[in-house]
Amino acid sequence: MKTLSFIDSTNAPGPWALANFAIRSTTLSILQKAGLSSLLMSNIYSSEEFWAKMGNQRFLHRGDKGQLASFGMCYRYLCGWDVGVSFTQFIRTRGEVTYFCINYPSRAREKLEAYLRQHPSYAYREFFIDAVAANDCFKGWQLVVGERRESLLYLERKYAGDTNIDFNLATRQLHDLSKDWYTLEQDIWAYNSQIRFLKESLDIYLSKLSDPSVDWMVDKFSTTGESFEVLQSQAESLSRWITVYRERTAVQINLLFNLASQRESHTSTEIAQSTAKVAEQTQRDSSSMITIAAVTMAFLPGTFICAILSTTFFDFGVDGLSVSRQWWILPATTIPLMIVVFAVWLGWQHLRFANVRDEHTGKPEKYAAANSATGEYNA
Repeated sequence: MKTLSFIDSTNAPGPWALANFAIRSTTLSILQKAGLSSLLMSNIYSSEEFWAKMGNQRFLHRGDKGQLASFGMCYRYLCGWDVGVSFTQFIRTRGEVTYFCINYPSRAREKLEAYLRQHPSYAYREFFIDAVAANDCFKGWQLVVGERRESLLYLERKYAGDTNIDFNLATRQLHDLSKDWYTLEQDIWAYNSQIRFLKESLDIYLSKLSDPSVDWMVDKFSTTGESFEVLQSQAESLSRWITVYRERTAVQINLLFNLASQRESHTSTEIAQSTAKVAEQTQRDSSSMITIAAVTMAFLPGTFICAILSTTFFDFGVDGLSVSRQWWILPATTIPLMIVVFAVWLGWQHLRFANVRDEHTGKPEKYAAANSATGEYNA
């Protein structure tokens, strides 16, 4: 006789743990008497909720004379993200097979019902219920990976020819995608571990029941083991693709980093060129000002002498140009005064540039002296 118990809490309100399994104590007692594992229930009602991990468990019970009394196993699994956690417990005795399926995947249940309508004998195929759920879980993980793959391809195409990239948004998108790949890598590893557990459990189960001393009925020609091998191979292939996509995401992150560096370098180059142009223009303006100052100093002494002496050495009258007999006083006083003015200006310029040069050359010496004093103090 084969007994199937399906408990679905995925549509219940609240979190997946206590709120979804608020069943009556009498019902819980009936399930436990039927063989529902207390360890499985303690994991369901664990305060850690979703992230709590229950290891795969397999157990054999023997009678008083050492004969096989029961074979059982229970495990926890996921069929993707945002679909809830599922639990399955299997118990086999001499005349009965019992399954407790908590949150059994809805698509897998539909397939199972379709299989049993067409082939009722499949209900007695060893580990058939587990294989159907495992296959549906693999499809679920393929969908999750496919969605992230489409996101990666979209970002690769977008940033391949886009010159106006929002580096802040792009970097955050790629980092989120990279975190998803790392999480998926762990989830697929857990799924592959679950398939290995089911395959090993099936081998042990068939080995124990094939013992001549055990007179239990068993389907020795079941192909469920081959199905587990196919799923394991597919999971390994999917895991390799996840690694490839994770590395491609890292390549895109490095590309964005290099593009951002190039953009900053280009901007720095433009700023340097603009600064050089400003410096060149400033130098030209400075040269022009120096020229104007020199011309002004050349004419200022003569104007000053004429204004002080209030004399007119050259007069344009009706009779023409008349030159004063004291004209020599103008060059005699103007030329020495002009030389003195130029000498004072050049001396002031030399002194100013010398002070600036001393400030620039004196800073390293000051720093060295300060460091030396600090070193002596520390010593």
